Amino acid sequence: MSVSSSRRAVSRGFAPGVAVLAVAMSAVFTSPLAAQTRRPTAAAAPATPPTVAESTFTGLAFRNIGPANMSGRMADIEGVAGDPSILYVGSASGGIWKSLNAGTTWTPIFDKQSVQSIGDLAVDPTNHEVVYVGTGEGNVRNSVSFGDGVYKTTDGGRTWTHLGLRDTRHIPRVVINPKDPRKVYVAAIGHAFGPNEERGVFMTEDGGETWKKSLYTDNRHGASDLDIDPQNPNILYAGLWYFDRKQWTHRSGDENGGVYRSTDGGRSWQKMTKGLPKLMGRIGIKVAPSSPNVVYVVAETREGYVFRSDDHGETWHKVSDNAHTLGRGFYYADLRVDPQNADRLYTLGMSYMVSIDGGSNFKAVTGNFHGDHQTMWIDPLNPKRLYMGDDGGLNVSYDQGKTWEWFQNLPVGQFYQLSYDMREPFYHVAGGLQDNGVWTGPSRTRGAAVMATDWRFIQNGDGYYAVSHPDDPDHFLSDYQAGGIQATNLKTYEQREASPQVKRMDGYSADSNAVRFNWNAPIVQSPHDKRVVYFAGNIVYRSTDWGKSWTALSGDLSKNDKSRLGDAGGPILKENTVAEYYGNVYSLAESPVQKGVIWAGTDDGNVQVTQDDGKSWVNVAPNVSGIGADAVVSGIEPSRTAAGTAYVAFERHMMDDFRPYVYKTTDFGRTWSNISGNLPAAAYVQVIREDPKNPNLLYAGTEFGLYVSWTGGTSWTRLRLKNLPSVAIHEVLVHPRDNDLVLATHGRAIWVLDDATPVQQMSAQVAAKASHLFPLRGAVRYNQGDQQWNYGNKQYRGQNAPYGAIITYWLGTKPAADSLVKVEILKDGSVIRTLKRPTADAGFNRITWDLRMDAPKVLSDMPADSADPGDWRSRPMGPQVLPGQYAVRLTVSGAASEQPLMVRIDPSSGLGEAELRQQFEQATRLNTVIASLIDTERNLVAFKGQIEERRASGKEMRGDAAREMAGAAGEEIVKLDSVRLQLTRPRSDVIPFYSEGPRPLERAMSLMGSIDNGLTPVIAAQREYMGDVRRDAQTVIDMVEKQVSASVSRMNPLLKSLGLPELAPPPKKATAM
Repeated sequence: MSVSSSRRAVSRGFAPGVAVLAVAMSAVFTSPLAAQTRRPTAAAAPATPPTVAESTFTGLAFRNIGPANMSGRMADIEGVAGDPSILYVGSASGGIWKSLNAGTTWTPIFDKQSVQSIGDLAVDPTNHEVVYVGTGEGNVRNSVSFGDGVYKTTDGGRTWTHLGLRDTRHIPRVVINPKDPRKVYVAAIGHAFGPNEERGVFMTEDGGETWKKSLYTDNRHGASDLDIDPQNPNILYAGLWYFDRKQWTHRSGDENGGVYRSTDGGRSWQKMTKGLPKLMGRIGIKVAPSSPNVVYVVAETREGYVFRSDDHGETWHKVSDNAHTLGRGFYYADLRVDPQNADRLYTLGMSYMVSIDGGSNFKAVTGNFHGDHQTMWIDPLNPKRLYMGDDGGLNVSYDQGKTWEWFQNLPVGQFYQLSYDMREPFYHVAGGLQDNGVWTGPSRTRGAAVMATDWRFIQNGDGYYAVSHPDDPDHFLSDYQAGGIQATNLKTYEQREASPQVKRMDGYSADSNAVRFNWNAPIVQSPHDKRVVYFAGNIVYRSTDWGKSWTALSGDLSKNDKSRLGDAGGPILKENTVAEYYGNVYSLAESPVQKGVIWAGTDDGNVQVTQDDGKSWVNVAPNVSGIGADAVVSGIEPSRTAAGTAYVAFERHMMDDFRPYVYKTTDFGRTWSNISGNLPAAAYVQVIREDPKNPNLLYAGTEFGLYVSWTGGTSWTRLRLKNLPSVAIHEVLVHPRDNDLVLATHGRAIWVLDDATPVQQMSAQVAAKASHLFPLRGAVRYNQGDQQWNYGNKQYRGQNAPYGAIITYWLGTKPAADSLVKVEILKDGSVIRTLKRPTADAGFNRITWDLRMDAPKVLSDMPADSADPGDWRSRPMGPQVLPGQYAVRLTVSGAASEQPLMVRIDPSSGLGEAELRQQFEQATRLNTVIASLIDTERNLVAFKGQIEERRASGKEMRGDAAREMAGAAGEEIVKLDSVRLQLTRPRSDVIPFYSEGPRPLERAMSLMGSIDNGLTPVIAAQREYMGDVRRDAQTVIDMVEKQVSASVSRMNPLLKSLGLPELAPPPKKATAM
């Protein structure tokens, strides 16, 4: 047996290389997956640029808006026996999540690693802080991502160590020896789309320091499952599986695979054949923990699906040929055995099946959960507690499957596509997810977060494209697998068929219909008229009536290789799910420059272009060099600069080639230049986009994150910012009004960078400056209000954008003191607001102005900078500004720069200019009242402090003078405290809140909140009450001043006689109330 030794590298953060900005900025990024030889590129090398570390971008951050209510495909769930609060979840392409409160909340603990596709987790039974992770999902569907070996944590996921086995790619199972946890076994499928050596079963006896290849037959058979005898851990069982997938078919199973057993701890293996079929596909194996002589297999065979052994695998017999126990063999073939009952087992497939008689009979476990079941964990100490993961997320049952709870707080949705609309005040996005339909929801909300209830369901199935009507954004055209389109009115949920071919092809071969549609067939709107919609199979169609009728614009644009249009699957089972339908258009786009110039890219490598609105088409793919056969045209982006300019991305991951291929043409495809540049060798490209404001700025959504080029593709930089994990990016959009950069990920739902201006305008010139204030996106005043009720902590809360104007600035170096950075808001040249605590880090910095003027000071017993959670009293806020032109001034170490800022009103509010001005006038008047009251209180407290100082000095004296001083001072302090309580109520943690009524200050602040809360007209009752508030305020101010004058009159003669400093009354400030 060969031995591969792997020294581990401690990974506290992802640092595969140093990213730099080049010529405008270029990244040097070395992926740990870059195992393939990089091809030469045709693009010219960039000039030597100034360098900026990738960490410089951490001043900017994406926000994840979810959704989480439909979640996404689970790969594994592991609990801790005896501690129901601790859970670990591995998702198919969304990393690892941990809960310390039984799933009430989750924390991603794998985001800094280089991959996010998880195959299996194994928790050390002696220490739940020790977890081994096999990366790379084992369910090798068409959109499966891959991993880079085995990781380990010894501190519950805070830090990770990579243990090697990088080229295994897909690890469906990791098993720990329960009696010696340093012995660990890994089942590796290997490459899903081609042969490789690093596959089979591997073992370590030193906790992952070194690995031995334990079970291996050849470079085409991988291990699909693995289990261990808990009583005699020298006994192991493994399933070896031959699998080869291509775009048009896959082959699952042969006679060289099968069930293997080791009785010496993995040092040698024997194939188990007695009672098992010769021809076997994917195999799932489980030992019954309570009776380890009992072993079950669920497998893809012609003779049945569930097999049982009662003698440690020596002999087998079929117990079930119920097809529901298998489903689609290559995608499921998994099972679990009750840890306390060897005759109770569960099979995981499209259906969730249970047997209580050792597999002889099965029935479906029913419940309000998703289908397509992928993983399961049964509590060894309480088998009624079941966790089950499926394509729709995670579920838990506490009564052995009778009832279920579905977790709606794991944002691991696998989006394929995304679109936006132009709603006010916030645009919405819409898109389809793997096996979770099509959904739409807001990019932000008026409340505190984007909640699950903010998302609306459009249609079922595997969801893909969704576009909304420009005249009514609640009208959608959306599609599901293989060409099914529906037109949906979300106001009424009227839904009608809209496909040019209504005959469904599921279960039939690709050649059963004249028109073939891809698994995710493209729906795109014309950039010249959003009412015009294009749709494509192997033929391109156009509709001008929202899918009621379609006109064919082309013939068959694919290669139409009939040898690849028959039944998929075999040799055991056919697999005509339409995922393998081949020879069709995969990407489609019309030029925004010239109407009628349409580009179509097929899944068999053609790039077709028409310049006459579909009358004639030219395949320009033969003009592209440097790409192997059978490439998919994964993305087409016609340029906004010229009709003949376009960018095209190809990918060949199903040919076991994961390299990026990005090309550009400026002459309608007659010639091409390779602009893949320094993109990592394993980061194949899902989408290519040109920035709408900076044509030199390109975005590449890859299998491992987002890359940008400021040089038209000659060099690329990883754009992780502060928080984007290494997840597959399937769509990149820049909203035309809000200028947000929006990402649809296949594993972590939707991410938004608010206002992409700093990315669009970053340059070598900016990087060389000591400071730079970027141009400002306009800000919108809108009514804020949370329409959600209290849902507890279990609801996922998508992050909202901050309210107000986002201000972004660049600092070349960190100033000597943070105080040297100042951000001010100006109106007509006068400062109306100075923002508190602007960040002062080298690189990008952001701060938000909440569209309010400077606030009054706070009361003397309030913290200056932040609210005290123990004090319920309100803190004053400045008035909201009127719409109009403002300016932002950045001052760094004395050097100032300004940018204009436009503030506008939410057009859906309906508030007129006169009403706005009246609101502003009343708010500013109230602000003066509040400021006067607070200034009076602060002066009163400061004056009281003088008396307390005199009393302290008097304590050093002796005799009658000291006693007289102490008594007089005490009396005055009581009187001052009493009059203060006439101005403002005491702290809520001193006296119960509702046992003391509001005083003039609280009444003024309450009215301020009523008048200045959003976009609302001032009503007569508020104007009338304003008079009362102002009179009460003046009365109490006069009362305070009278008391201060009296105290001065009484105390100063005594102080003078004792030789102590006299009291200085605070100055009286005339204020127009």
